[in-house]
Amino acid sequence: MSELDIDRIISYGEKFADEVEVFMLDYTDISLEQREMAVSSVFEHAGSSIYLRVVKDNRIGISGTSDAERWKDCVDVALSSAKLSEPVPGWTGFPAKAALPDGRDPFDPDITVTPDLAAEYLERMNAGAAKHPEARVVTGGVSLSTGTAVIANSNDVHYTRQISGISLGMDAICENSTGYDYDSSPFLDRINPEKIGEETTFWATASRNGANVETKKYDVVFSEHVVASLILDLFTEAVNGKNVLSGKSVFVGKLGEDVLHPSVSISDVPMDPAGSAWKRFDSEGTVTSDLSIVQNGVLSAFMYDVKTGSQAKTTSTGHAHRAGNGATYIHPHCLRIAAPVSDVMDKPCLFVREVIGAHTANSLTGEFSVEVANAFFAESGKFVSPVKKAMISGNVFDILRSGVHISAETKTFDGSVVPKMRIDSMQVIG
Repeated sequence: MSELDIDRIISYGEKFADEVEVFMLDYTDISLEQREMAVSSVFEHAGSSIYLRVVKDNRIGISGTSDAERWKDCVDVALSSAKLSEPVPGWTGFPAKAALPDGRDPFDPDITVTPDLAAEYLERMNAGAAKHPEARVVTGGVSLSTGTAVIANSNDVHYTRQISGISLGMDAICENSTGYDYDSSPFLDRINPEKIGEETTFWATASRNGANVETKKYDVVFSEHVVASLILDLFTEAVNGKNVLSGKSVFVGKLGEDVLHPSVSISDVPMDPAGSAWKRFDSEGTVTSDLSIVQNGVLSAFMYDVKTGSQAKTTSTGHAHRAGNGATYIHPHCLRIAAPVSDVMDKPCLFVREVIGAHTANSLTGEFSVEVANAFFAESGKFVSPVKKAMISGNVFDILRSGVHISAETKTFDGSVVPKMRIDSMQVIG
């Protein structure tokens, strides 16, 4: 869709609505999947989606289409949707045009959406997996994508963002033990397919013949995967402005108070060089900036989009993302945790590479009870023996209030750059 077409949509919508917003996504992607050691499927997609939001009398209506020729129908549906929605208290309006910060888009011209490139990376991942031949690769996959996102509104916002991505994943089995690894990035030079394959079969092989665990408290080291899926995910839910407004956050009413250990700070850094989001503006066109959420243990901010910011009688913090139906949701761009740094694996510990059931953790209270996977007793940075089966329980916010140590090395996920984390005296159930 041309810029003229977007202007036409906004101009047409303004005849009936107070404000109009157009979010457009053009994309091309391909996925290769293998079962055992043979490619089992290839999926290719290309298309364009248009999502419209209109505001009439502080009521928001939304609609979307993949047929650009039907944009007028899309506007009409959004207007009808607005009539059925509840007014947003204190609505402050869509963002106005502003100067964007310096930076580049998360786009790599070397990512070409072709079967040949996908097959090359799948082959390289299999070559890495072959370094532990006792393990059998069960499944593997490679996805490539490129696209362009445009956000425009009736307040003169009109920003364009190029995006690209590569993601790889593999899982393997060795006797009765399993292993997997995955990675994703907007840039080819940040992906190591051989390492992903080797890590997958290593975890499957090394986890065999695990020992039973005595039920008691241990010093535990969480891998970057566990810190991301358990610690930071629950923290993110607690500082999500929507949850705060609905009373579903442990931090309600605690701005300016001590909520974590004084040695712990957590911030969102949209243009962090190590991150993968690299957003100068969010999916509503709000200009992004670094946000200190917890500074030296003190809660200093929540994350908002325009709607929740209006309801909270404040402004958007630039944390709007787009769901598949075009509606917004709140999520960090590149969450960073700061705490005392040490060699977290130096002293004896129970190392937990992954947990099963992180989604069952209580996002309101922070309590969790999960099963460990690919766990090992470790000493002096080396795995001594695998753990057969165990569960760990605790409270995410109590952990962060008690103080933790983190590793200097990190792993980049979508929305965060994450270290390993050492936690003293955690309950382990054998």
